Amino acid sequence: MFWRRKRGDEKGKQKKKKPPDLISGSVVWTYMLKQYGLTPDILFELRRVETDCVVGDKAATMIRIFDPATASGKGIAIGDYQSLDDQPELILYEGYYREVGGQATDIHIEKK
Repeated sequence: MFWRRKRGDEKGKQKKKKPPDLISGSVVWTYMLKQYGLTPDILFELRRVETDCVVGDKAATMIRIFDPATASGKGIAIGDYQSLDDQPELILYEGYYREVGGQATDIHIEKK
């Protein structure tokens, strides 16, 4: 039963891979609009892949933003964050963010 599980029982579990997703509905959406002046039309075309990480001793989320049409045109399937490790030319933006209660507490995303 999950409520009886000790915290130590979760160690060693593999992280669940997160597939590409829309940028909308995330703290990143507003950041990209304000910081880079991207329009909603452009943001709806792009996708994000994420993975959990630690930045400065605090939990964060690493993010990569790419154009799925470009990847598809090159015959490359992007399944998760690590899929872009060997395809750095497809990464348009990359960085990390922290979110608490749906609000960004720290966000740093750079254009590549």
